[in-house]
Amino acid sequence: MAIHQEARAPRATRQAARSPIRSPDPDHRPDEHTFQLLVDAVVDYAIYLISPDGRVQSWNRGAERIKGYRADQIIGQPISVFYTPEDAAAGRPAHNLRAAIEHGHFTEQAWRVRKDGTRFWADIVLTPLRDEQGALTGFAKVTRDLTERRASEEHERQLAVEREARSAAEGALRARERFLSIASHELRTPVASLQLAIDAILIRRERGTLDTQRLDDLLHRMERATARMRTLLGELLDVSRLSDGERNLEVEQVELAELVGDVADRFAEVGRPGRIATRLEPVAIDVDASRIDQVVCNLIENALKYSSDADTVDITLSKTDDGAVIEVTDAGRGLDMGGVDLFQPFGRGANVNDTQGMGLGLFIAHQIVHRHGGTITAANRATGAGATFRVFLPQRPTPQSAG
Repeated sequence: MAIHQEARAPRATRQAARSPIRSPDPDHRPDEHTFQLLVDAVVDYAIYLISPDGRVQSWNRGAERIKGYRADQIIGQPISVFYTPEDAAAGRPAHNLRAAIEHGHFTEQAWRVRKDGTRFWADIVLTPLRDEQGALTGFAKVTRDLTERRASEEHERQLAVEREARSAAEGALRARERFLSIASHELRTPVASLQLAIDAILIRRERGTLDTQRLDDLLHRMERATARMRTLLGELLDVSRLSDGERNLEVEQVELAELVGDVADRFAEVGRPGRIATRLEPVAIDVDASRIDQVVCNLIENALKYSSDADTVDITLSKTDDGAVIEVTDAGRGLDMGGVDLFQPFGRGANVNDTQGMGLGLFIAHQIVHRHGGTITAANRATGAGATFRVFLPQRPTPQSAG
């Protein structure tokens, strides 16, 4: 039988199979027996022939070592005995032979079964063989056992997963410690103010020196302290709800200029006249009004916090082809991130350590905007001091973001 196509064995094996045994006669080529001796000497690869109907026709030492069958036990048997029961039931043996005929060869890595029933991870090359007239005479198959290498790779992957999980756990622990540190620091101030006011009332009442004016002053101090604590606790609750995806959006069509203008008016009532300037273009889009109100509040509060009373905060609203853009610009100290993500919990710039806050307002704004399918970005102003926060909101939230 003349064989015109050889198996796609690994390079070293293919080279050995193609290289003639040297002899004084340069025209001399090894006979079939010599070639069979060469194939049989290979122990790291199972190399054997398969009949056109899928039965084992030859067997080398590598096949015996890898699969566990002696030649007299396996020659004549169907190749389906090497497949897992599920692959055999699914018709994989016949499918692979057909694929080799159709494409000129077939390769795969899959589980195979040894004589004792154990499985090994095999790298397989299957090549059809034809005679001089092109008629199919069978197949050549080369199989390599990659079980140990696969186990090593799986072990490395598992180690990588464990390293990633450990890194995430350590990051979560650092975030928790930072949260406790920042939260305790931020809450300590209003609690201390509240306690001092209460102590002052009790002492003055005991001494009989608690006049109405002094009582009003202390009550106002207590009111400011409780308001501060209420704001901090509200932010923490919002972070928890948003992170857990607890609250769905309650979407309705909103005239965004009215909403943004109303938020700006609320801040203008308690600040310097003219400190907040607005330029609002009418635009109606579908949003959760209360949540976008919260976004605008957080951005204005952030701008006021990091700029002086003499600076103006500019708020613009403009319509786009697919939604709306809100920009809040201040003339404050600008952004100096130092590698910190502003929109992550407790993300605060490197130049704001002297300003109260837990760095949650922008994170909350980011989460709300993201759930609307929008984007929020921050950048220093191109000219002069200060920063601009830009929010894009689509015409309507996508089902994924709204859910």
